[in-house]
Amino acid sequence: MLNEIIAIYAITDDLLKAIGHHEDSRREMSDAEIITTALIAIRDRIK
Repeated sequence: MLNEIIAIYAITDDLLKAIGHHEDSRREMSDAEIITTALIAIRDRIK
């Protein structure tokens, strides 16, 4: 499961960079981390 989470994070981070996404400098977590957390939570509810 850890490998899946890392893969989802890496893909999400790469996609955000590819579309030119800029993050707020005041953030404590990256947007990729937030999106990954949401995707994992949704995935666990679907199973």
